[in-house]
Amino acid sequence: MMASRSCRIRLTFMIAASALMCIMAVGALLALRPPTIRSYDDQVAYALRARRIGYQEIRFGEMYPDRVNRQYGEYVGPVTIAVYVTLSDGRDVAGWVECRRIAENCTLSLLDLDMRRIPLPEFSRQRAWPWMEWLERTVADLWN
Repeated sequence: MMASRSCRIRLTFMIAASALMCIMAVGALLALRPPTIRSYDDQVAYALRARRIGYQEIRFGEMYPDRVNRQYGEYVGPVTIAVYVTLSDGRDVAGWVECRRIAENCTLSLLDLDMRRIPLPEFSRQRAWPWMEWLERTVADLWN
């Protein structure tokens, strides 16, 4: 009877340890996974985080050229998008995102932060699973 109970306790600890190791492995994989870039907002946020610049909000203004694009569709370009960032200390800075095409070869310029034509990461091509998007949003909300 005592040996049986001892065996159950060991088995319970082994299962708990295995589950904990699996959770830690999944957490490590999520932490090491590169960020998913789906929008200009994600691109600007990535550039600010890479330079350890805290921000509250990122807003976008007009896209130029608005009415004089010589190309249409997915190959429209070059484009310039006005960007406004509210920093964590409450200051507002303005700049622009320039792209050779609508979503390719983009750079960020925020002169008040001494950022001139900083290359931005390309948009992610892969489609993330809905549960992974939910998990990323939840983790991001916890960190903010």
